[in-house]
Amino acid sequence: ALIGIFHRPQQRAAQSRASRPTMDSEPKAFVNWQKVQEILAKEITAGVSSALLFNSKGALLTSAGDIKNEHIISALTANIWQSYADTQKKLNFMLILCEDGKLGVAGVGAFRICMYSNDFKYPLGLLKAKIERVVAKLDKPLSSVY
Repeated sequence: ALIGIFHRPQQRAAQSRASRPTMDSEPKAFVNWQKVQEILAKEITAGVSSALLFNSKGALLTSAGDIKNEHIISALTANIWQSYADTQKKLNFMLILCEDGKLGVAGVGAFRICMYSNDFKYPLGLLKAKIERVVAKLDKPLSSVY
């Protein structure tokens, strides 16, 4: 399964429950990152060399394909996304043209999916369609994590 649910053991004493702080940022479920990586890897075809999944702060969670410096790319892309998201009401997709290729980025829950094409002739619409296909597969499961 792609997503599993956490089952927290119940505390025996009511006092220990009351004194335990609650954390709103705790995940509600766990993610099988290997399955997510398999979904990303299926989209690596001629023209698309890599795919990344990272959180909104830029921490890389999983990647597929041939990519160097994926931690740097995820951090920079998350920063660029956040800069534009602050000025836009709802940011769904972003395209970044680089010296070596194109990055397509989309949000899925609290996460970002990024695909890289080092082929400048690769159609932008096809890159966007691939990202949207992955978002459709992962949106419901990943949206339930946080």
